[in-house]
Amino acid sequence: MRRRLITHATLVTPSGVLADHALLTEGGIIAAIGPAAELAEHSANGVEMIDARGAYLLPGLIDLHTDTLEKEITPRPGADFPIDVAIHELDRKLVACGITTVYHSLHMGYADAERSASSRFTRRDVVAGVRAMAGAHTLARTRIHLRYEYSGHGVEVRDLVEALIAEGAIDLLSFMDHTPGQGQYSRERFIAGQIKQGKTEAEAIAVLADRQARPKLTLAALREIGHSARARHIPVASHDDDTPEKVSQMHSAGVNICEFPITLAAAHAARTLGLDVLGGAANVLRGGSLTGNLDITSAISAGAVNGLCSDYYPPAMLHSVFKLWRERVLPLTQAVEAATAIPARAAGIGDETGSLETGKAADLILVRLRGDTPTVLQTYVQGERVHTAGREADHPTAAPSLDLAV
Repeated sequence: MRRRLITHATLVTPSGVLADHALLTEGGIIAAIGPAAELAEHSANGVEMIDARGAYLLPGLIDLHTDTLEKEITPRPGADFPIDVAIHELDRKLVACGITTVYHSLHMGYADAERSASSRFTRRDVVAGVRAMAGAHTLARTRIHLRYEYSGHGVEVRDLVEALIAEGAIDLLSFMDHTPGQGQYSRERFIAGQIKQGKTEAEAIAVLADRQARPKLTLAALREIGHSARARHIPVASHDDDTPEKVSQMHSAGVNICEFPITLAAAHAARTLGLDVLGGAANVLRGGSLTGNLDITSAISAGAVNGLCSDYYPPAMLHSVFKLWRERVLPLTQAVEAATAIPARAAGIGDETGSLETGKAADLILVRLRGDTPTVLQTYVQGERVHTAGREADHPTAAPSLDLAV
């Protein structure tokens, strides 16, 4: 791997924001960080020089939950595209958004979602497709987040979930329960939604009763699955917790991540137990929940949510970071950590990536603000440039350089 010196950049590091600094990459890792003048000595010997001209240099974003692959494969019901094509194209979009590590969230046992997609691909097909493409065929670090629906049809696929865990085929497991009457679907909201679809109130209540009568794994069963995953160093998340009691139950099942808590009380309970709590970046960027649930910006202000994931809109990751800083919800260092170091720690990869520190992987993004809008100029994964939106100009010198005055 070539050596690169990114100089005259504004680095966002764990110790603060460092103006007119430089970062040297070598062998895919961060080899040195320091004032631009001090690292100028590395500009010889064939090192590629990149003059950032004040642009922000951040660690690459780490997205533990994005639903976008499912839509990339089947953008309309029944309209399937080859899995490798979908991954290939989405991969390029992700690095352009500044995401260098992605955990594609793939539902398992969620019959309603499978019925809606009408895809010919099985869940096994999709998992195998991601595994086949990850690494040598993708630009971003590509991993699998298996979202296990443990009610309804999910009870029937428990063996498959446990097999995938045992095979090491997944990198993150989360527990979901979309039974109406709890979680993100309160009784009132579910009935109102059914009536909006044309049902009478009596019919809506009958549908509610039918859904609530579906089988569901016991907490003891969840504990067996969750602790089996943790024993294999697979992090485990809970999904849509609505009460402190639910958070406590999930924690007892090996959960170390609480994602998309429904209430502030649940989010606070998770932080009290030491869980990392992830909110949707789309919620931050849009200014609230699409479904009227917890406002993530307010929860971050309250110290109840400490991390971000894209949920369904990958560009929101970077935009929400700068929005949180611009609106003085968080200092820039903490806003960046919410999309980098916190998810890295939660996923158990914090020793490898997630911050600008010597010895860590050179997963980097150069960002310039155009008004209030952050633009990714370049993305690096393990020191290799995988995306550029700037203009390259080869100077007639021994060391090629790149000018980022765009």
